[in-house]
Amino acid sequence: MNITTTITQKGQVTIPVIIRRLLQLRPFDKLVFSIEEEKIVATPVKGDILELYGSVKKREGTVDLKQLRKKTIKRMATEIAAEGK
Repeated sequence: MNITTTITQKGQVTIPVIIRRLLQLRPFDKLVFSIEEEKIVATPVKGDILELYGSVKKREGTVDLKQLRKKTIKRMATEIAAEGK
């Protein structure tokens, strides 16, 4: 099946309705674009975000967000107090 579409000035392309229906694509679905030789291949990303759990290795020395928040608030308070002097 070959369907022609046009690239807009903003670089956007409308996916024809027949393709959206065949692939059951809905608004806000994600696509992954890859280049295979001289072709652009768009693959729908299906599944739940929870399926990705564990797919990224945990970095050593991870940041404790609660500690980071406390330090940031303390630094901001110090800066604000210094401005009032």
